[in-house]
Amino acid sequence: MTGLLLALTLSCGDKPNAPRPLGDAQAVADAAWQRAVPFALKAGYSVHIEAPRLGLSGTTRGALIVHRPGKFRLDIYSPLGSPLVYAASDGKALGIYVAPEKMWLGSDNAEGLLREMTGNAAGLEDLVALMTGRLPFQDAEIVGAKNQGDEAVYTFKGPEDTKAIVVLDPRKLTSRRIEAYDPTGAMVLEADYEDYSKVGRTLLPEAVRIKASSIDFLLELEFDAWDEIGVIPDAFQVPAPPGSRVIDLDDLVVKARYAAEQGDKPRSLDELLKVQVPESAP
Repeated sequence: MTGLLLALTLSCGDKPNAPRPLGDAQAVADAAWQRAVPFALKAGYSVHIEAPRLGLSGTTRGALIVHRPGKFRLDIYSPLGSPLVYAASDGKALGIYVAPEKMWLGSDNAEGLLREMTGNAAGLEDLVALMTGRLPFQDAEIVGAKNQGDEAVYTFKGPEDTKAIVVLDPRKLTSRRIEAYDPTGAMVLEADYEDYSKVGRTLLPEAVRIKASSIDFLLELEFDAWDEIGVIPDAFQVPAPPGSRVIDLDDLVVKARYAAEQGDKPRSLDELLKVQVPESAP
């Protein structure tokens, strides 16, 4: 199911490092992990979303707040400017509210949920890194590196036989494409970036396309403004509004995984909720 993901130093991010020679794979990766990106950012964007299991499809406007490590709030508005969907994590819990359906989906273990959804390939901080164009999978072991034109292609080893492939611009230290694979070798998460704009002392993406095929989810964000935040808003929790239809995200992910293992493809959220998982299922 849906998607997602995230000591405070507010006036500056990590200290910048000059790009290293393309041939020095570890040095380039280390410099990319250390690339200066503020700890707290907000952005406005146009968004295209395809999430049939939530009954969502279309293009509209939205806003994003991220606060490393692992905190984010993603809002999507209707064409009239009213809230359509908003999702947030405080680094521990995750809440998603779909306003037209008066439906709230939540988990008390956002990190574990995202790990479950991605076969342990990615966590909350990796999701925040995806949103800001920063190299995710902090300090992961490099098991492969090669030149591809003017780009560097890395293969990172993840936990429990997962892996990630990252296409990096070694001069700007920015991500161009990211792929995460579960232990079976299936791609569970991918992100593509167009160009980057200079914002203060750093580079931030102009557009990112995030896709999770296993949960039938696509999010395309085209940013028109990035700003560093000096005061962190209390915006990283989304409690269930009174009268909401409450759905346990952890239970939903278990049902989705079991359905996939059985070769079933529920076409809607209600169909997915009807999936019966045997108690003996792992």
